[in-house]
Parts: sequence; C-alpha cells; structure tokens
Amino acid sequence: MRGTLRETRPGHWELRVRTGRDPLTGSYGQLSRSFRGTRREAEAEVNRLYVEVSEGRHAGGNRTVTQLLDAWIEQLEMLGRSPKTIDGYRSLIRSRIKSGLGHLVLRKLRPTDLDAFYKALTNDGLAPMTIRHAHAALSAALHQAVKWGWIDRSPAERASPPSVPHSEVVPPTADEIAMIVEELERRDHDLASMVFVAATTGLRRGELCGLRWRDIDVGDGTLVVRRSISDTKSAGVAVKDPKTHRSRRIALDSPTVEVLREQQDRMAKRAARIGVQLRPDPYIWSQDPLCAEPYRPDRVTNAFRSVRKHLGLEHIDFHHLRHFAATTLAGAGIDVRTIAGRLGHANPAITLRTYAHFLDVTDRQAAEVMGKLQLRRRREEPS
Repeated sequence: MRGTLRETRPGHWELRVRTGRDPLTGSYGQLSRSFRGTRREAEAEVNRLYVEVSEGRHAGGNRTVTQLLDAWIEQLEMLGRSPKTIDGYRSLIRSRIKSGLGHLVLRKLRPTDLDAFYKALTNDGLAPMTIRHAHAALSAALHQAVKWGWIDRSPAERASPPSVPHSEVVPPTADEIAMIVEELERRDHDLASMVFVAATTGLRRGELCGLRWRDIDVGDGTLVVRRSISDTKSAGVAVKDPKTHRSRRIALDSPTVEVLREQQDRMAKRAARIGVQLRPDPYIWSQDPLCAEPYRPDRVTNAFRSVRKHLGLEHIDFHHLRHFAATTLAGAGIDVRTIAGRLGHANPAITLRTYAHFLDVTDRQAAEVMGKLQLRRRREEPS
C-alpha cells in the first residue's frame, strides 16, 4: 500500500496519498478521499490513487479555474449536451467567469472567492438570475472536478449566490394576441398561424419550429411533439428532443385545426405556383419553398419583436404566448396535471409553482361546491 487509510466509522475510510511538491508554493501536498467499503477495498482504492498520482492524472498544484472550465466544456460536448446549452455556457464563461476567476488556482479556490465574485457581478449591475446561471455553471464544473479527482470538495457547495425574487407571471390578454395575429396576417401568414397555434397549445418556440405534418392528425384533432429546433453559433440549426426528452400528444381545438388546414393549403399552393414539389415529411413552418428546412427560431423571435414594437406591445415576448395558454386553462379550472402534460413540464409541481396565482378561480369554485353541501343541521327554534 502506497498511502495511508483511516477508518472514521465502521465501513467509512479516509484515504491519503502524498502528491509531491507544489511548483507554485514549494510545499508538499496530499490527496485525500472519502471511501465506503471493506478494509481490503479501501486498500485497493488507496493503491489506485497512488498510481493516479504517480502518472500525473490527479489535480497537481497548478491547474486553474480556466483549465477546468475548458475541460468541462469538452466533457459536455463528448456527452452530447445540447449545442444551444453549450453555447450559453461558453458565452457566460468567456464574458464573465474567466475574467473574474479564471486565473485562480483550482485547489485554492474557496467559497469566499465565489461570494466575492458574485458580489462584483452584482455591483456591475447583473441581474440575480444571470448570476445564478454563472453559479450553476461553476457548480457543475466544480462537481466534475471532484469526480475527476482534481479537488476533494466543491467550494460552490458552501457559496451563497444571490436569491432570485419570485415574480408572478403576467400573460398577455386575448385582445393583445389578436392584435399581434392580425398584424402578422398583413405581413406574413405563416408566422401569423404559428403565433395562433403557440397561443392555443402553449408549445415552446423550438417545438413549433420542429413540427412536421406527420405530427398532426387534423382528422382526429391531435398533435404530437417529437422534436425541437434550436439556433446555435457553433452548429447552426440543431434538431433535438423536446426539453423533457419525451414526446407528448395534445388535443387541438377546432379553430386551431382550421388554422393548420389553411397553413397546409397555403404551402401546397405556394409550391405549385413556383413549380416545385414539397419534400417528403415537410415542416409545417419553413422559409424553404420545399419545406425541407425548419423555420429558424431566432428569425421567429426577430419577426415577433418587430410586430410587437410596431403595436406598442414591447412588454410581450414570444414565450408569453405559452403563459397565455397555461393561465387560460388554469383560470378555466383545468387540473394542474393536464396543464403540465400539455406544456411538457417534467413535473406538475413546476406548473403549480409557476401558475399558482391563477388557480384562485379553481379554489373559489371548490369553495362554492362545498358551500352547497347540506352538512349543517338546522337548530330548533325556541318555543
């Protein structure tokens, strides 16, 4: 055995292996790990750690936060994480994290360093949510560093990023959405139909862009969400699974079915007018005459912003159409599980937390139902 071990409690061990002289400080360090198992297993693990140190595969003394972040991004790419997600992490790391923490030696990083970093970002005027995103990226990277044996414990576990104040959802009104759809019909019938379907189904922007005609059964009045489209700087347009990585089927109302029928007819007439045939399994919304390529989500957002600005409705984002669908259903007394299923939330608790204040109507209806029960006996009038 090339290291030491100490049983802290039955079946739990502290393993230690000397790591040699730190070239930056000149001091000698050691690698310490917690381990659970038998004594023989602990001895095998401490020998494995010794080999890891001998081959230079442990943290060493000079890895920086920047080196960790670069290695972590490569790990995410290898694991097949969404290119859009990786682009977001890259942007945040490049613009904020590396400049504030990148130069620090990883094994010397302390919770106080992270808290000072978060305070600096706050003083720079960054929103608490953006700082929480930076904390999430650092937490994930530092957790990976622990798994790799680069550090023994993540300092992010004891850091204190700012809390994000809860803000209630304020959806657009039906009249505001009607104004947007009407204006879009003067500009772009395709996008007008997409906005209409977004408001009645609550689908995410990328899910709408990913819809193909085989996902729609106009006769049965159903729609299946099987994929999502995202715009990425590194990979261009990316086709991926829905956010929960599961398909979902939702029912469609009659006006939405009619809007989709009109969109299908419009696509066919457009292709015939220019003398081409639609590709097999075409996308419902596409700027390609053959409908072989999906409508790019960022272009949808840009067009939507142009219309809302023209109408003086700049407080409305495309994502608010999803809020409109959810709150309309909640206000009508539809149960949370059904709403969560239509929105594609992994857990109904997410739906409840986001739209709880719109369930007051349902709660009032419940109270009125209970009030109609004849549970109270009439008191006899005194003679």
